[in-house]
Amino acid sequence: MKILHIITRLDKGGSAENVLLCCEYFSKKNDFEVVLIYGGKTKLNLDFKNYYVKFLQREISLINDIIVFFKILKIMIKEKPDIVHTHSSKAGFIGRWATYFSSKFKVKGLKTKIVHTPHGHIFYGYYNKFITSFFVFFEMITAKITDKLIALTEGEKNESLSFGVGKKEQWVVIPSGVDYSLKFRVQSSELKEKLGISKNSIIVGTVARLEPIKGIKYFVESAKVVVSFYYRYLKSPTCYLLAPIYFLIVGDGSERKFLEERVEKLGMKDRFIFTGMRDDVVDLISIMDIYVQPSINEGMGKTIVLAELLGKPVVATNVQGIPSVVIDNETGFLVPPRDPQKLANAIIKLIENKTLREKMGQSAKVWVNKIVDGYPQFSKERMLFLLENLYKSIV
Repeated sequence: MKILHIITRLDKGGSAENVLLCCEYFSKKNDFEVVLIYGGKTKLNLDFKNYYVKFLQREISLINDIIVFFKILKIMIKEKPDIVHTHSSKAGFIGRWATYFSSKFKVKGLKTKIVHTPHGHIFYGYYNKFITSFFVFFEMITAKITDKLIALTEGEKNESLSFGVGKKEQWVVIPSGVDYSLKFRVQSSELKEKLGISKNSIIVGTVARLEPIKGIKYFVESAKVVVSFYYRYLKSPTCYLLAPIYFLIVGDGSERKFLEERVEKLGMKDRFIFTGMRDDVVDLISIMDIYVQPSINEGMGKTIVLAELLGKPVVATNVQGIPSVVIDNETGFLVPPRDPQKLANAIIKLIENKTLREKMGQSAKVWVNKIVDGYPQFSKERMLFLLENLYKSIV
């Protein structure tokens, strides 16, 4: 069975990680053949058959997108895959239509099956209503030529259906695969020392691309509320001595400069640590006492699962797929998006109550380790198992 994957770019995001994981896994199985088409700014050295299409970029460009369409069409005719599995919006739209039209040039009776994983939708939080309506329309009509649509969570599936994208029988839920092996590099005390954080501090942190959709600016605003409460609480006669508080932001992106400037303007430069892109994400989450995910829109959130796996209570926004991975008032708190005050209130509850932090963290660890289909429910092993079953069922 030949599976051809198409993705716009292979960056450090969850969608790229999943695609590479799938390609590596299925390329080693005797009954599968794997081909990958990808774009982005860099050509990579991969261990399986692949095509680098330079003009396949995230940004919309009519000329480049037409070039990409015909390049993919040519590859389809050459490769004759049994299944084309597209990932994310741009590659999903061009790739699915190229597959559809490529069938006109193939051997009569041979029909390539089309599978698409949006990796979270873009139906709110990204663009204005006018532009969003076009994306919804394109997704609706492209769903009609798609055999199976894969949602990362029930929340993503239900919201996509509410926008009229696909039919219920087209959708299957396959969570994004998280590596449960937890490879640590350094001791917590050593890492804290390197970051200039005292051992007894409370660390509130997040891991994200620093882009508007991730809502990190609301995390920064909430931190001001948390710190103001902290100092007021210290003056209270009923106060016990609180540990110093630090806010840790792991990741990089277009908003980094704006966020750093905002932190300085709020007078909290000494409270925030921006690490940039890091390879030791597991270590960094392990030193956090509270994990925060303030996204405006999120298909699932692999770092949330990772934080829960490490026994961390989570404060996250109640959007799209997040309620599928965070149980409100049990493994953490869910709050409305774009609301720094409510985000701060939830963080404060956990700062004040160490017993609650530990209880929620332990519940989170139990929750993500729940066995479903013979595997931990959000593990990469379960994702691959479900994908293999899906591929075999549709060919």
